[in-house]
Amino acid sequence: MKMRVVYKFFVLAFLAVLFQSRSGGPGAVQGLQVTGAPGSTGSVGTCANPGCHSSGAFSPTLSIQLLENGQPVGAYKPEKVYELRIVNTPGNGMPAAYGFQAVALDEQNSQAGGWVEVPAHMHTVTLSSREYIEHDFPQEDSNTFVMKWLAPEPGTGPVTFYAASNAVNLNGSSSGDGTASASLSVEEDLSSSTFDREGLLANLRVFPNPVRQTLHIDVEVTRSGEYRLGLLRPDGRLLREWPARFERGPNEL
Repeated sequence: MKMRVVYKFFVLAFLAVLFQSRSGGPGAVQGLQVTGAPGSTGSVGTCANPGCHSSGAFSPTLSIQLLENGQPVGAYKPEKVYELRIVNTPGNGMPAAYGFQAVALDEQNSQAGGWVEVPAHMHTVTLSSREYIEHDFPQEDSNTFVMKWLAPEPGTGPVTFYAASNAVNLNGSSSGDGTASASLSVEEDLSSSTFDREGLLANLRVFPNPVRQTLHIDVEVTRSGEYRLGLLRPDGRLLREWPARFERGPNEL
């Protein structure tokens, strides 16, 4: 009788561990950061971590889009809410369900913005001072995950979204599943920012003076991004204007 009780307890404990390892998200259950972002944990920093899902099946690919009114954008306006759409497309076979984890980081690989109005079938978890969003349970009715992201404060600069997703067969083990990861980088829309734009310019040097044939410009900026340069006449009229991309720190033209 005692042996039977112990056996039943062992089976129930095993099933509980098995169930937890397949649902609830890698961050909430195992404390894993699997998006492939810098600082990810596990052997490869994707959903193929040991004890999670093995790769090789379904040959999935992952796409990430930042949406404004349903349309993809390549730049964000500070403190505005966007939708992030993650699609796991299997290259072969028919997965039974899908899972994911995502994070948004700035140039210093720190948390950028935040997840808001989190859907009922998702949750957030904070690991290494970063806010991750991931699935509650494997999603069986769709290979697409959509969530809302609140853009960070003005002056944050470029933001990169990192995501990993699995395509699984729900066979009760980690074998026969497929994993994929991807990233998406977006610029800050400086034209819409209300912060002090003069604070972006740390140093400007133009030489020689007077100019004979070639004008050299050294520019140091505090944020990477797309800028516009204007050359003015002595009377203040615009002589020439052109776009330029500057990385944070010194730049030469």
